[in-house]
Amino acid sequence: MKREDLFEYKHNKEWLETRKTKIESEYENIQKMITTYQDRNKYSLNSHDSMAENLSILLDMKLEALNFAIKLEQNLKKVDHALSQIKQPYRNILTDVYIHGDSLDTVANHMNYNDKYMSKKHREALKKYDEL
Repeated sequence: MKREDLFEYKHNKEWLETRKTKIESEYENIQKMITTYQDRNKYSLNSHDSMAENLSILLDMKLEALNFAIKLEQNLKKVDHALSQIKQPYRNILTDVYIHGDSLDTVANHMNYNDKYMSKKHREALKKYDEL
């Protein structure tokens, strides 16, 4: 696993939660516009105009964004799976820092570690993550 995936986990998760819902909603609205447009122009001779092309382009863009969100979500699941394979306390350290966004000081206090010992454990945890 790449460390970058772990480091970006929290921000990617937040982005996914807001963006995926928005993309799905926009996709549904575009589908409704296309249906309305097709119904309106059912008997029109000029059914392939710029409005239809623009709706198609917009729909393709939203589908690409949704596919990107799905790939990102799959990557987050891979990080979750990798973390599940790491033994404690390393799993808690990585989860608290990179998934929950806590500082090393906060995690050290929570685990009753001093700062120097936490830094050492954090480095060891990252090495264990790299080995997966």
